[in-house]
Amino acid sequence: MSFGLAVSLGELRGAAAALTALRGPAELLERRALRGVREMVRFAGDRVPYYAGPAYARPVESFADLARLPVIDKRAVLSAGADRFHLPGLPPRGYRVDRTSGTTGQVLEVRHDVAAYGYHGATVFRRFLWSGYRPWWRIAHIKPFPRPRRWFQRLGLFPRVVVGSDQRDGDVLRQVLDVRPGLIMGYPIMLRALLRAASPQQMARLRRTLRMIMTDSELLTADTRAALAAGFGVPVYDEYSAYEVLTIAVQCPAAAMHVDQDRVWVEIVDDDGAVLPPGVPGSVVVTHYRERAMPLVRYRVGDRAALEAGECPCGVRTARMRLTEGRSDDRVTLPDGRRVYTGTFLWAAGYTPGVAESMVRQDAAGRITVHLVLDPGCPDDFAAVAADYLRRLTGRVGAPMDVRFERCHRVEIGPGGKGRFLSSAYRGSEPA
Repeated sequence: MSFGLAVSLGELRGAAAALTALRGPAELLERRALRGVREMVRFAGDRVPYYAGPAYARPVESFADLARLPVIDKRAVLSAGADRFHLPGLPPRGYRVDRTSGTTGQVLEVRHDVAAYGYHGATVFRRFLWSGYRPWWRIAHIKPFPRPRRWFQRLGLFPRVVVGSDQRDGDVLRQVLDVRPGLIMGYPIMLRALLRAASPQQMARLRRTLRMIMTDSELLTADTRAALAAGFGVPVYDEYSAYEVLTIAVQCPAAAMHVDQDRVWVEIVDDDGAVLPPGVPGSVVVTHYRERAMPLVRYRVGDRAALEAGECPCGVRTARMRLTEGRSDDRVTLPDGRRVYTGTFLWAAGYTPGVAESMVRQDAAGRITVHLVLDPGCPDDFAAVAADYLRRLTGRVGAPMDVRFERCHRVEIGPGGKGRFLSSAYRGSEPA
């Protein structure tokens, strides 16, 4: 992602609005979001080739109207041709290009117009300030690739050192310690590895300056969040985002994931695209209503979540969501057609003494192999640990599972630096 002067100015212009945009009652926030969705769908129908058909001709006067529109996903965009989603005639200086990480095996090039990206940057500032971060705290950012130096960092604000994640855990730890960070940012798998690598003396040294942890890009279960908070001794704040629509939700001090409702509208839908009520898990569908360079109306991100009912004790009244099981495509299928998602295996790993990580592979014949990474201090009785894991796993699933176990030393890392916790080549029996 390249950052130009126009994006920086957009961040500055949007900062004040972003800090106040999520205040007020839920009804007011929903009305504002509906107005944004209505204007964006009308814009797309008038000017963007893909939306020129009759499906998008009817005006969106309510969220029920929005829910009647088709759901699209990455495969549909690539099949139709990404250029059909582009705003015709927009010069290159009017948008910035992002690319999906390729974790799913498909890379989509996404355009974000300067205004939308600038306002998104302002909401990132909001996330940091909301968490209690102070702009002078040093940041150790564990990433698989370098990050550009931004204009505010040249002024000494949000000082960041990128630590390459493609190193041995001990080397990552030493570089993080050298930063003396107030904030560590990274994928959960990297942070768990950091905890395993640190000696009590190194952890004591880290805690002298550390004030918080921020995670993103991987499923962060409540158990993992609690383990990271206990291990590092500081609060943990998660972010949920996708390259196609940028940030979707961020975690507040009360541990709730609040939707960035001043930018995106989130629906949870079933396999047919019908909207599900709060509390019922389904697929995440997002409409980024500030986007003009490449509008994506009702875009299925590929993750599973549920909306949460009630009000948050933090006082913010936006919609809240809870990521439940990981990506919709990351699942194994049992002989009876039952689907078991990443979150179930992560749960079993988190509750099995001696297990640091687990990685699951299902072959084309349906055979499931669980690869276990053991804690350094775990007794060398792999069979006993595997049996304990299987007992917890089958109890959670509620059915026997025919599973093979293998020992490994590290979870496979995908192209974007995230852990590839589960993959399946099985295309057999699927539930109706």
